[in-house]
Formats: sequence, structure tokens, C-alpha cells
Amino acid sequence: MAKVFDHLIQCERQNRPVFTDFINPVVQDLCLAHFNAGYDRGDLPFMVFEGGHESFESCVVGFYPFEDEAKALRAPIVLLEITAFEAAVSWSHRDLLGSLLGLGLSREKFGDLRVGKGAAYVFVLEKLAPFVLSSLSRVSKDPVSVSEVPWSSFPLEEAGGELLFRTVKSPRLDAVIAAGFDLSRGQAQKLVEAERVKVNHRPVSKPDKTVPEGAVISVRGFGRLVLTAQLGQSKKDREKMQLKRFR
Repeated sequence: MAKVFDHLIQCERQNRPVFTDFINPVVQDLCLAHFNAGYDRGDLPFMVFEGGHESFESCVVGFYPFEDEAKALRAPIVLLEITAFEAAVSWSHRDLLGSLLGLGLSREKFGDLRVGKGAAYVFVLEKLAPFVLSSLSRVSKDPVSVSEVPWSSFPLEEAGGELLFRTVKSPRLDAVIAAGFDLSRGQAQKLVEAERVKVNHRPVSKPDKTVPEGAVISVRGFGRLVLTAQLGQSKKDREKMQLKRFR
């Protein structure tokens, strides 16, 4: 938050747009809590969150002296497509994250990731894109090529994944996690209580939280679930649901 505040002050003093590195959802919430009142009154520069796609988790904060600039000037981030030479290769989120960190990049220098068969996508700060383009040669043990592509190429959250149909006693968070990753209810509760779970990119520590349709559940070390549809009651009065699982 101190770094974000420094950027706000820089915008005010230099009367020009300035942009932070990527920030996570917790810092985004703090920005809204601390700056929104002044922003609404016109006491502060215009604040815009931009992650490159509609449902971003990580984003850059832009501070603009004038509203017209906020509408016209895009945040300095680019989308990179990482393609394997072997089309059948499949990576995990952890594989791509490890390869980027292995280049010496800190986590705030790049934003959201998507991985799939033979290809992956990552938003990076524009100033660092040439370094990644020239330096990233492998993901896991697989040789890759890297190119810049339009933001619209970033896959939707629901793209790919493994489709699952499950029934649960109730749509509690621990029950959905247990069903989606084939765990016991107790194992799922421990993951939530250990702060290894996010719902819609926000940390959650209560196992009894109700999961709404469309929610994205991230479980560190296991992967991600999307509750794509709630399908009503089964004959045994259990909740039927459709999930997509990404590992």
C-alpha cells in the first residue's frame, strides 16, 4: 500500500499518468477502502484497475490527472503467448509460475496466467516484455517459443478444464472442495483453515461459506474449480452441481 500511495503522490506532483506493478486482490480492496472517498469527491487523481481481461485477479493500478486520459490511455501491460514445440504438452499453473520466477522476475512484475495443452498465456509489464521474450526458453522441461498477442487472446476462465458432476449435502465451501478434488470433508476444512483457499480471488478462512454459482475456487497445491451450474436437488435431497476442474 505504501508503494501504491507513492504512485498516487507522483501523479499529483508531476501531473501525469503513473502505474503501479501488479497488485493482488487484498491490496485492491485496501485501495478501494482508502482512496474511493477522495476519488469520488474529486480530491484525488482518477484511479483505474486494469488486469487485461474482465475477470482479472492481479492488476495494475493507474492514476490519471484527468478523466479523459483514464478513458484513452491503456495500462502498460502486454499479453504473451507461450507455445510448446510439442502440441501434446500440458502444463500446470505451477509449472508456468516456476519458469517465470526462475527468470528472476518477482511476482508483482506479471499478472494473471492461463495454461492449457501446448500453450500458456501471461500478462507482464510492458517494460519487461522484451526480457521475457528473449529469455524464456522452457516451461518445465519443454522448449517453448514466446510471442506478444492481443489482450483478446487471453482464454476465458471456463476454457478447457475437466467437467465434473457431483452431489453435496449443501453448497458449503468445504463440501464443494471435497467433491471437486476427491478429498474428505475434514481434509477440505483443514485447507480452508490453513488459508490455502480463495473464492473469486479473495482469501477465505471459513469452511461453511456458501459457494454461489459461477464462483472460482482456487486451492493452493491442488488447482482451481469453477462452479459452472447448480442443477437442483437429487432424489436423496442432495445438491447437484456441475464443476470444472483445472490442475
